[in-house]
Amino acid sequence: MTEGFVYDPSRPDFQARIYDVYRTLRDEYPVYRNPRSGVYALSRFEDVRAAASDPKAFSSEGTSLSSGLLPHIQVMDPPRHDRLRQLVTVAFTPRRVAEMEPRIREIARGLLDQFAGKGSADLMRDYARHVPSRAIGDMIGVPPERREAFLHWTESMVAVADGKSQSANVQAPARKIYEEFARLLDERRRARRDDLMSALLDAEIDGEHLSQEELLGFCFVLIVAGNDTTTNLIANGAILLAQHEDARRDLIADSGLVEDAIEEMLRCESPAQALPRRATREVRLHGVTIPEGSEVQLVWGAANRDEREFPDAGRFDVHRKFRRHLAFGQGVHFCLGANLARLEARVAFEELLARLPDYRLAATPEWVTSVWARSPAAVPVRFTV
Repeated sequence: MTEGFVYDPSRPDFQARIYDVYRTLRDEYPVYRNPRSGVYALSRFEDVRAAASDPKAFSSEGTSLSSGLLPHIQVMDPPRHDRLRQLVTVAFTPRRVAEMEPRIREIARGLLDQFAGKGSADLMRDYARHVPSRAIGDMIGVPPERREAFLHWTESMVAVADGKSQSANVQAPARKIYEEFARLLDERRRARRDDLMSALLDAEIDGEHLSQEELLGFCFVLIVAGNDTTTNLIANGAILLAQHEDARRDLIADSGLVEDAIEEMLRCESPAQALPRRATREVRLHGVTIPEGSEVQLVWGAANRDEREFPDAGRFDVHRKFRRHLAFGQGVHFCLGANLARLEARVAFEELLARLPDYRLAATPEWVTSVWARSPAAVPVRFTV
């Protein structure tokens, strides 16, 4: 055992040594308990996958993720979760998502037009954060002039502020998001439009319309997940391709590799690193007893680099063939917008590599301190005009 080892993603130095910490977790503490908080963590692929697939034993309700927030589908269990999720599943079918490609390509090209002639850019600030924000804003019905505010609030929820817990850090921007969506929903009540907010107002479960809290919960999770996760996928992937020039050259030569490359980006630098569950009964695993009622972190980022599942797991390989990863979760909470995220990322990289094939990092990226996300503060690059 490693003397003095602590898994604490809120530490300022955690992101810099994240994968060494994950290796120690998997090899020496597959069921880890933080001595200060009492929170457990699972880090091996099969353990995380099994727990995420068993909502009866590992509940999404009553965890720190729901602290100070209105109810939403990420913190619900079946059957209520399933009925609510079904309401918006129709908006994310492969056909409906595919119909968004021309608009997403227009967004990506327009963003590139703004900086391609300058020789330098911050791919996080100027590109990655706007492609998904504009796409999900179109889908939900957020007016263009209000999207920057939602982006700011979403991004402020990712980082751990000094002296604050992650839940405390979330509550203030969450209130702003609820307030703004309450105003937008009032506008839709007066005049419906062709967007998700209008569809949710008209939706029914067992003959009843959604409550205001349920509406706000839906809008909250759609905008936060739609903004943050795909932003980090694009930003993290851009860093990986800058660090692995052979892989980038392969994608430029054969754009058909981009889809596989995105799966490898998701595996190597998972945008969502961990999410909590609550043990509904005593669980015995790897000789450790997890008491009933304990919070258990499912560490997706560690599981996706587990050598027991992925040969040479620490290597970024755009030619890797594998059956599965956990970057979009598993089981009933598998990411509702996975099809959209993959499309946004594919278009973003196709357009980026076609326009700026020789981009290179202008500085070593620094990572935001976050208990649940892998997010660069900036992606500064230089390229030939």
